Amino acid sequence: MGLVTKILLTGGTGYLGKRLLYRLLSEGYDVFITVRNKHKVFLDNGFSEKVKYVDVDDGALEEFFKNEMPDLIIHTAASYGRNGESLAEVVEANLSFPVKILNLAVTYGTKCFVNTDTSLPRELNAYSRAKKQFMEWLEICSNKIDVINLQLEYFYGPNDSSTKFITYVLHELQLGKGFIDFTDATPFRDFIYIDDVISAYLVILNNVQLFKGLNTIPVGSGSALMLKDLIIQMRSITSMDNVLLHFGKLPMRENEIMYSCADITILKQLGWKPLYTFEQGIMQTINIEKTSYDTN
Repeated sequence: MGLVTKILLTGGTGYLGKRLLYRLLSEGYDVFITVRNKHKVFLDNGFSEKVKYVDVDDGALEEFFKNEMPDLIIHTAASYGRNGESLAEVVEANLSFPVKILNLAVTYGTKCFVNTDTSLPRELNAYSRAKKQFMEWLEICSNKIDVINLQLEYFYGPNDSSTKFITYVLHELQLGKGFIDFTDATPFRDFIYIDDVISAYLVILNNVQLFKGLNTIPVGSGSALMLKDLIIQMRSITSMDNVLLHFGKLPMRENEIMYSCADITILKQLGWKPLYTFEQGIMQTINIEKTSYDTN
């Protein structure tokens, strides 16, 4: 575990955060997660007894910093704005709330803030703009607290939200529809399987002493593929070759990014590398989701 033992994790009930929480607890870290109502938090067996909760609504957050003095913050809480959230809710989750955490961390002497950033450009949408605005505050405070900014590419995995691109395409294919409409799907994207993302966080924690001041570390597979090719590959993997893929039927979204790929040099220097190819990640996703479905 190195120099870090006590961690405050935000977003510990979300897709990324929950999987990171399970790994941290399995590795023996002392983990607290921020919650609004712990009675609505559902964790897998064996983990509920290990995790500790910090209620963000009743003033307990500052009491936590006063009494517990966490070594490190991992911020994964986010609102993408895909489920009808208001602008105020998106800004609260991606800017106001983390600024509050950052302020308390600086005030009470937390050593390091690990931020979950996005590779999306600032001007794309409200989510990415709020994320980049928070980065400005991290930069301002980086002379008082070490900042490790993990800039994530497009991660995917089993039981992810249907609003995510990979999950949406897989589920549409598995429904066996006659056709699916897409844009031209010519942008290039770097997709990384969720387990590889989690292992990247662990590598950072094990080497946290190497990072001083402000550090931005891209996290991805290090390889970008055209969306059209990925969609065709998913159709083949799911054995749904009879489903027609209508490329060009939908318009590109405004401010579309045509190329995005992580430079994983820093992570590789720390001994990390992705273990899953895109095909392996998709197969793992399908197999785990099938097992989950069969046991329910």
